[in-house]
Amino acid sequence: MDINKIIFSRTAPGKKVEIVKALSISQLLSITPEAITRMVKETGSSISKSRNKELRISSDLRTGNNWNSEIEGVRLYKGHLSVDFYLQFENTDTNTNDSLENFLNKGDYRGSVIRSDRYGNDRHYYFTYNEADKTEFVKSLLLEYLNRKYKDRLS
Repeated sequence: MDINKIIFSRTAPGKKVEIVKALSISQLLSITPEAITRMVKETGSSISKSRNKELRISSDLRTGNNWNSEIEGVRLYKGHLSVDFYLQFENTDTNTNDSLENFLNKGDYRGSVIRSDRYGNDRHYYFTYNEADKTEFVKSLLLEYLNRKYKDRLS
């Protein structure tokens, strides 16, 4: 079952949601950047009156690594896809982003951000995503796309 074709096929929206929820890890991770680009273009919102778009995942569908971060959405900026992360560490929180291609590569994803502590010393903060975390992200992204595109038919 190819998710890249099914998500844009003429199947009933309710059936698409059922299919997405039943997909395996390998099927979810087989999604292509072209399919994600199309989803962002179709249902994403414009960023400051430009051709750039952003598909924010609603708070009830957001997923993370069950530790210190969650994914807020996907951004298409000048033709390149990136993932937006929300991080919590020690006494503050921050947002960062990285290339979607880097994030979806095989194996675990390890990201880091450098922030200054209260004394002005640079500190590294790390966050990791394993294959299961990545599949939950792809599943939530697909469900967000379907909910936005077919909101009148899925209610």
